[in-house]
Amino acid sequence: MEKIKAVFFDFDGVIVDSLSFWENLFNKVIKTYQLDVTPLLKNDGINFTTHEAIEIMLQHQQRFTKHLYQDIIHWTEKFYTDNFHDHIKLNEQAIDVLKTLKSNHIQIILVSNSSRQQIDYAFQEFNLSNYFDDTISADDVKKGKPNPEGYLKALEKTNRLKNEVIIIEDSTTGIQTAKNAGINCLIYKNENYVNEKNYIDNLNDIYKLIEIKT
Repeated sequence: MEKIKAVFFDFDGVIVDSLSFWENLFNKVIKTYQLDVTPLLKNDGINFTTHEAIEIMLQHQQRFTKHLYQDIIHWTEKFYTDNFHDHIKLNEQAIDVLKTLKSNHIQIILVSNSSRQQIDYAFQEFNLSNYFDDTISADDVKKGKPNPEGYLKALEKTNRLKNEVIIIEDSTTGIQTAKNAGINCLIYKNENYVNEKNYIDNLNDIYKLIEIKT
């Protein structure tokens, strides 16, 4: 294996614990705007960004207008900031790992299905900007995960080969995205993959793949 020179991190479920938050937001926006989730359930309900999911549901109900779509997007962004501190928790272990990677000159890029506004807000509130060389949000790509565009953009930004990079993901969608990008992935704390060779339940296990000083 080539020496790892860059690490691409997912955000939700890896850098922050936010599963309950997203479940709450999704349920609230469905109820508030009387959206039909049927077209999402046909595709596991997770293979979309928030913006993609809202557009799909509105189109399915033949209710899509630019005004209504933007109104719902605005609602979700406000919900994010209003409920952020009560429901989204920083993974302190991730911070220790980021510090170590940074001190060893490993390139670090965040690739997330969250919006640019959400990423920027979270980075500000948790003081994360200094740890990352760059970030790629749902607004920076034409298609979100599982489309590999985000990770391929990250690869281009680092100017690294695929075998010089490792991806850290926790969700089935994210894991599939890494496969679609053709980049090795470590699966973090997803019990459905506990028997896989690339499963880790501790982010410190990253060090086994990277020649660094801890």
